Amino acid sequence: MAEEMYRNVDAHGLEKLVTALFVHAGLTEHDAAFMGECLTYADRRGIHSHGVRWAPRYVASLASGHLNAKAVAKVVVERGATAIVDGEKGVGHIAVKFAMDIAIRKAKEFGNATVGIRNNSHCGAVAYYAQQAADAGCIGFAATTGGTMIAPWGGLDRRVGLNPISWAAPTGKGFTYNLDMAPSIVAGSKIEMARDRGEPISPDWAYDAEGNPTSDPLAVLSHGGTLAPVGGYKGVGLGVAADILCSVLSGGRYGEGEEPNHGGGMIVQAIDIEHFQPLAEFTGRMDRLVDWYKSSRVKAGVDGVYLPGELEAGRNAVRSNSGIPLDIPTRTALHKAAETAGINYDIEI
Repeated sequence: MAEEMYRNVDAHGLEKLVTALFVHAGLTEHDAAFMGECLTYADRRGIHSHGVRWAPRYVASLASGHLNAKAVAKVVVERGATAIVDGEKGVGHIAVKFAMDIAIRKAKEFGNATVGIRNNSHCGAVAYYAQQAADAGCIGFAATTGGTMIAPWGGLDRRVGLNPISWAAPTGKGFTYNLDMAPSIVAGSKIEMARDRGEPISPDWAYDAEGNPTSDPLAVLSHGGTLAPVGGYKGVGLGVAADILCSVLSGGRYGEGEEPNHGGGMIVQAIDIEHFQPLAEFTGRMDRLVDWYKSSRVKAGVDGVYLPGELEAGRNAVRSNSGIPLDIPTRTALHKAAETAGINYDIEI
């Protein structure tokens, strides 16, 4: 009998497993626990492209020395409401959370703050860091550079990064408005997931090396293809803007081979709502805005109007209790990583 593509795993058990993997890989207990929470957060919200499927890859990179297990994020430039953080080529999530903590603290003092991060690595779903700010009574923004997989408008070669951006703002509706989007139609990780499952991709997601639409993940990942930008030239423009904010401004790497000794770049911002109006007044106004959007008539076959962050919050509530569906490639990779580390793999429900 063929193995089921998806099986539910216990959310708490998954978090413990991922934490144990990072402890075994050399992170401190504190940082490992954060990684367990941060990666499962993405899966609980249904963002599997940036969840625990990355844990075995990060662990292998720590073992090989490609990632620095002893990295300690530190402030290298600080002036008023701004700062630059050096990630010391560690696990990227840790430095970005550290930077957003600084941005929030500075925003409470100055009203708003911007912190750049350089010399860092892949940092997962940027929604996590924007959510940090929203939870602290701020409007949050976070962006990062990604793999160079988009062609400039009219071009064929990979030049523009898969640079996701996220904005988050609190509401009183039981969810945070949280927009998390790449400048491509889909995240690059979704192409990888299709490859790993042996599935085709939608032909509007990507192009082959000659600029033709393709449904073959390998034509994109292994043979010089590119991802389709969202909104055509507008998506390319968003990707370039993120390169400027995340890497040019912070002193991080941008482009292939550009400043090779520098790691990836990120930026986080926080705007303290109380500097503009009482938080309760803001969330009340947000609620009325949400109600206005939701008052729209709904198309046939559609069950309702949803805002960014709303469906994810619903999934999080359900999956935290009933389990997280993981596909075969993710479960297999986690099982192998646990076996290598001598950790029990006992998360499947």
